[in-house]
Amino acid sequence: MSGNALHSGMFAGLLLASLLACASDGIHVREYVLTPLAASASSAPTGARVRELVVGPVVLPPYLRRSEIVTRVGDNELHASDAYRWGEDLAQGLARVVAENLAMLAPNRRVSAFPSRALGSDDDRVSIEVARFEQMPDGSVALEARWELVQGNDASPLAVRSASFSEQISGSDPAAIVEAMSRAAAQLSHEIARTLPADDGSVATD
Repeated sequence: MSGNALHSGMFAGLLLASLLACASDGIHVREYVLTPLAASASSAPTGARVRELVVGPVVLPPYLRRSEIVTRVGDNELHASDAYRWGEDLAQGLARVVAENLAMLAPNRRVSAFPSRALGSDDDRVSIEVARFEQMPDGSVALEARWELVQGNDASPLAVRSASFSEQISGSDPAAIVEAMSRAAAQLSHEIARTLPADDGSVATD
């Protein structure tokens, strides 16, 4: 056998071995999204003018700005799964779910995570800054967030609140983790709904 033929055969063998190794180590990726509260029978009131409520922006800590689902395995250790990933940007997904929840919790508002027009002077915006949103080592999901409620283009917020929420995970699979995260997002939505201005413009102080 000539040297060229030998080298060609060795290269083909190495390429085949590499392809087989990649196939045997292949990862089956599963993707997940947060889900809103169950739909209710309530509907928005009809009228000439409905106040707009926009949810966003939602800001996540850098370690959560990735497609992999992140779990906390220690005080200073995180695990990002190669097989379990988000089907959408997590910040956009949280904004979407909170907006859908608030649409049911505040039926007198037109709620959106993506406004279709510029906000009016009587419209509101809720911005959310997340400090933590992941599975914890004790088997629960933790959500720590701070939100601001702003009316129109005012520089001063009507309300600034922060809260921490915890939900137990009902199983060991990633679907159970995401379900618990959705319940934590529902808790956040309820708290935001309590800070929305009344029809007379007043805001709850507790």
